[in-house]
Amino acid sequence: MNAAVVSERGRITREEQRVATRRAILAATVECLADDGYAGLTTRRVAERAGVAQSTVMHHFETRETLLIEAVTEVAAGLAEQVVGRIDLAALRDPAHREAVLDETWREFTSPQALAAGQLWLAVGGDPALAATLRELEGRINRIILATADALFADLADDPRLPALLDASLALIRGLVVAIPVWGADEVTARWEAIKPLVLDAAAHLLDR
Repeated sequence: MNAAVVSERGRITREEQRVATRRAILAATVECLADDGYAGLTTRRVAERAGVAQSTVMHHFETRETLLIEAVTEVAAGLAEQVVGRIDLAALRDPAHREAVLDETWREFTSPQALAAGQLWLAVGGDPALAATLRELEGRINRIILATADALFADLADDPRLPALLDASLALIRGLVVAIPVWGADEVTARWEAIKPLVLDAAAHLLDR
């Protein structure tokens, strides 16, 4: 029987099992990053969370670095989809909805997946391969956001302040997110609430001309 085809009895095939195991390992890696941080991530802990043997993790990913790169690639792709699908940039035009857009952005960037990515930001200094991967992925996300913004705000497409405002806002949020493991979610969220009015003022200055 072909392993890529489900049998007539409905049993899972070897290929489906391989894919499911690989997904479980990647999901466990993201959870470990969010909970234990980059330094605390080991293939043993990943195996325990995924419910598989450590040798199974090493069978699918030969090195810890390979596992991390694929995990962060999956996380970044998911974040890009969330940003585009859930954050209504068009609502920035309406001052009454502008704060809600920022609140949704904060929720997306403090999700477990985003917190896991934040752990990688703290670790890239000593890992050139990981840094290169993150640069490429962040560039992809930024291009998606800027293309969406240019389409929504055609009258500002040539204004350098629009991409600068978006970049500053995302950089600010990312900087706060990586501080969560140090200060705790409540403390950092309180700081965001104190800073948010300044971001809203900057947006108003550009968009309410």
